[in-house]
Amino acid sequence: MKKEDTVKLISAEGFEFVIDKNAAMVSQTIRNMLTSPGGFAETEHREVTFPEISTTILEKICQYFYWSLQYASCWEGD
Repeated sequence: MKKEDTVKLISAEGFEFVIDKNAAMVSQTIRNMLTSPGGFAETEHREVTFPEISTTILEKICQYFYWSLQYASCWEGD
């Protein structure tokens, strides 16, 4: 996976999760942070720091992103 295809999410404790950009884009908030015009650091470095979210919770969030990316299309047909 190329670096430009990844995003780094950083927990309150400084633990870094490098995940697929498509998985991160499941979150509208992260999508806005990474695609906003204006030269924000998150856009340039593809890093988002969450000072209020612990490592354990951010890990579960990342797992959800991948789960949603894989299974969301199954639910759209219902």
